[in-house]
Amino acid sequence: MTFADYGIDTANKNSGQISVRCPKCSDDRKKKSVKCLTVNFELGWWKCNHCGWAGNLKKKQYAVPTWDNRTDLPDVIVEWFVKRNIGQDVIREMKITHEAIYMPQVNESRKCICFNYFRAGKLVNVKYRDRDKNFRFHVDAELILYNLDGITDQKEIFITEGEADAMIMVQAGFKNTCSVPNGATMKNNNLKYMDNCWWAFEKAEKVYIMTDNDEPGNKLADELARRIGVERCYRVKFDDPFFKDVNDAVNSGQKVTRELLEQHAKIYPIVGVHTAGDHWDALVDIRKNGFPKGWKLRPPFGNHVTIHPGYQTIITGIPSHGKSEHLDEILLELAVDYDLKGIYFSKENHPTAIHIMKIIEKLSGKNFWKLSESEVNDLRSWIEQHIFWVNPDSELTLTNILAHIRKAILRYGINWYVIDPWNRLDHQYQGSETSYISRCLDEMEVFNKTNNVHGFLVAHPTKIEKDKAGNYLIPNLYSISGSSNFFNKADLGWTVYKTGEGTTDIYIQKVKFKYWGHVGKISLLWDKENGRYYSTNPDKSHWLKKEQNLFSTMMEKEAPMKLEVQGINQDSCPF
Repeated sequence: MTFADYGIDTANKNSGQISVRCPKCSDDRKKKSVKCLTVNFELGWWKCNHCGWAGNLKKKQYAVPTWDNRTDLPDVIVEWFVKRNIGQDVIREMKITHEAIYMPQVNESRKCICFNYFRAGKLVNVKYRDRDKNFRFHVDAELILYNLDGITDQKEIFITEGEADAMIMVQAGFKNTCSVPNGATMKNNNLKYMDNCWWAFEKAEKVYIMTDNDEPGNKLADELARRIGVERCYRVKFDDPFFKDVNDAVNSGQKVTRELLEQHAKIYPIVGVHTAGDHWDALVDIRKNGFPKGWKLRPPFGNHVTIHPGYQTIITGIPSHGKSEHLDEILLELAVDYDLKGIYFSKENHPTAIHIMKIIEKLSGKNFWKLSESEVNDLRSWIEQHIFWVNPDSELTLTNILAHIRKAILRYGINWYVIDPWNRLDHQYQGSETSYISRCLDEMEVFNKTNNVHGFLVAHPTKIEKDKAGNYLIPNLYSISGSSNFFNKADLGWTVYKTGEGTTDIYIQKVKFKYWGHVGKISLLWDKENGRYYSTNPDKSHWLKKEQNLFSTMMEKEAPMKLEVQGINQDSCPF
C-alpha cells in the first residue's frame, strides 16, 4: 500500500515529513488550501490536524482467511439452525459454512459451524463453533462486527450479542442487524471491533441494543451506547426474567416483530427529566455490589481520591508549578492500569511532539535523549492506541472542542479528556463572565454524564499575593479568575504548588462524595530526569518502578495466542 492508495497527494515527494491537503476534509472547509495533513515517509504514517483522520502504512497486517463457499451443509448443522427458527434461506444469505478446525479448548480437531465475517463483500474473519459451544476466531484475523455489511450506512441498526441471534433477526426481516464478535464480560469490555467499525454508525439515527439481559450483557450495552451515542440508542429487554435474549423469546413462541421490539425498547436516559425507573438498575447494583469503584489511583494520590466517569475535575496552581506535568502522570497511570483512552486539548503542551516526548519519559522512566531508538519505538504503538489530541485550527470554543471529543469517543472509545488551560479557549461572553462560566461548566457536566467520560479542566488563578517572606500564597479553586463557580461546580478539585526545586505539594480541596476519598495534602518529589513524581517516603515509591518500562511486559501479555493447526481428523466428532 502507498499513500496514493488512500487518496493522499504527496506532490511526488518521498522522504522526510511534509504537510499536504487532506482528502477527507479539505474540500469541505472554508480554507480549502490549508495543508492540514502531516505525512511522515520514514515512519509511514499520516494524520490530519483538523479532522483527526490518521493511518499507518506499516500498521499490523491481519491474516485473511480463505473463502471456501461450501453450501452443502450436513443435515445436523441445518437442523441446529432450524431448531433456532433460522431457515435455509437465511443460512445461505449469511454464508454459513462448516470446517474441521483445531479447537484449543479441547486440544483436538472438531467439525465446526463457520460464522463468516465480511466487510464490503470480502471475508475478514471466521468464528468457529463446535458442538460444545467452544469458540475461536481465525488466527491473527481482524476483529469486526458480524454482518457489518448489513448495517453500513443504515439509519436504523440492531445489535445482538451472538451471531445466531443476529440471524434470527434477519429471518424476521431485520437485515440491518449485526452482532458483537466476542460477547460480554463482567470486566472491562474490549470494544476493539468498534475501533474498526465506528464509521458504519455515522448515519444511524436509531440503534437498538439487544445484548443479553444479564449483568455482563447490560454492562456491554452501556459501553456500546456510550461509544455510539446514548442520544440515539435504545435498550431492548424482554420483560420475562427467563428471556435472556431474542433466541429465548422466539423459543417461547413469540414472533419477532417491530411491535414486539418497540414494546421492549427503552431509550437510554440522557441528562434531563427522568423517572425512578431510569435509575433503578443502578440502585440495585449499588445495593448488591456497593458504591461504584471508579478508577482507583495508586498511592500516595490514590489514598485520597478515586476518579469516576461522568464527572469533572478542576485543577489550578501558579503558572510553572507543574499542573500539566502532574495531571499527565495521573492520566498515564489510569491508562496503564485500566486500559483507558484519553484526549487532550492542551495549548500548554504545544508542540504536540514535545508532549509526546514527556509522555515517553514518564512511561519509560528515562530521559528521552538517553533512550535508544528501539526503546522509543516500542512505546509508539501503545501511545497511538491510548492518547489522542484535538487541535482545531479555528473556533476554539468549548462547544467545538467537545464536538471533536464526541467524534473521538465514537471512533476510539475515549474515557477521559483534558482542556488545558481554560484561558486559551475562545470565550464568547453573553452576559456577565460569571454567568458565562457557569453555563460552560454546566455544558461540560452534561457532556460528561451523557458520554460517561471524565473531564479535566486546568485553570490559572488570578493574580496571587505574596506573604511577608516573598513567597506566593497557596491558591485554591476560589482563586481562579472569573468565577467562584470553578469551586462550586467541580466534582473534584486540587491545587498544585511547587514548594522548592523538585518538591511539590498537592492540596486536594474538593471531593464530591465521601466514598470517593477525602480532602488533604500530598507531598511529592519531582524527578527532572524523567518527569515522574515520587512519594516523599524514603523508598521514593512510584506507580512504576524506577526506570521501568512497563509496556514491553504488557505487550507480551496482550499478544494473541499463536495456535498451530494440528492434523485434522474428519471423523473426530459428528458436529
